[in-house]
Amino acid sequence: MQIETQLKQLILDDEFTNIQSLVNEEVNLMSILNVAHRELQHSNLLAWLFDTNETHGLNNYFIKEFIKLYFRENEYQDLGNSNSSLSVFDFVDMDFSDLEIKREHKNIDLLILSKKNSLCIIIENKIFARESIGQLKKYREYAQKTYKDYRHKIFIFLSLIEQEINEHEQEHYVSLSYEHIKKLIENILKRQEIGISKNTKFVLEQYLQTLNSLMNENQHIEKIAKEIYKKYKSAFDLVFKYTSPTQSNRIEHNLQELISEEPSILPFHSSKAYIRFQPKFLYKNIEKLKQKKFIDPNDDLTENWLFLCEFRVNYDSINFDIKIGEYSNSECREKLYNLYLQNTDFFTKVKKANGQLRPSWHQAYQRKVITPNEYSKFIESDEDKLFDKIEVKFKKIIDEDIFKLKEIIENELNN
Repeated sequence: MQIETQLKQLILDDEFTNIQSLVNEEVNLMSILNVAHRELQHSNLLAWLFDTNETHGLNNYFIKEFIKLYFRENEYQDLGNSNSSLSVFDFVDMDFSDLEIKREHKNIDLLILSKKNSLCIIIENKIFARESIGQLKKYREYAQKTYKDYRHKIFIFLSLIEQEINEHEQEHYVSLSYEHIKKLIENILKRQEIGISKNTKFVLEQYLQTLNSLMNENQHIEKIAKEIYKKYKSAFDLVFKYTSPTQSNRIEHNLQELISEEPSILPFHSSKAYIRFQPKFLYKNIEKLKQKKFIDPNDDLTENWLFLCEFRVNYDSINFDIKIGEYSNSECREKLYNLYLQNTDFFTKVKKANGQLRPSWHQAYQRKVITPNEYSKFIESDEDKLFDKIEVKFKKIIDEDIFKLKEIIENELNN
């Protein structure tokens, strides 16, 4: 009867009633047309924005700002991971009046060409899918053969949630997430001097709303939803049991709950696919971290992505990663990178990226929480055992991995 009472209380709860109106605010054209999750439609929209001759009236603004934003957010390093990369000095004088956009040419999602600038950009676009075996190599080899005389050949792996590219292609492909596209569109909408039409503004606003929804970045809704779930957990669990929501949603809630109940860590910015936390030992050592120049003097750690700990929830597996995340101070990133390089017995992934620190995030450690075989086995037999397994692995991560991370960092701080 206790759960039944909770259900009744939930139905009449003002906060639960109000959240429906907030959810309605997220309704947008792409969700109405049921295309928000489809890569084809996202690629079509991007092709429209990149095309300098299209009806949006942006001319070459989108392609220029797409490249500029990369330079600004990656300390002005070259765009591209090979000898055919593009530098700021090459880019600044480029004229994109001959830009050509090809869709699904040789199965390539977006092929951007400018003969005048000797520029070839290949974009492989993923929303929820993962990289298919051999596809990145196939597209790269095609471009290198077909456009061998082009000076700049840029290979980009664009995904809704940032993914790790296979080791063989990491040195060739630049990894970007849709956060890059989201920032670019936000910038366009903010800049009144661009003078876009009402129709273009409407399309961009609708698309931005779609991205925010897909990326779980409506923080107001997220906060209320978490509070309601915590308040009526038993009732929600019963609903989940009988309505069979996607496993990723149940896993997300399970991991979030484990994190909130663990006293040695704090919840951090998360999404459906990335469940993150911060170790509390960082806060206890904040002054030493500043003194040793691992963080900026004004950093209070609340928005610090440098010491990144996250669960990656795939559709058929779960991994736990320790990464060097984005940080405004490049010297701090390099210092942490060098510390991890000195401890490769634990940070076994830190050398993988062609021996260089990656600009946005750099994987240093990984523990497999649930393998595809285990996932398949538990789903077919007993789903509750899947969550039991996650809980066991979670405890191991806290007791072993976070303990080791703490030991390495504190030893360096006290050295």
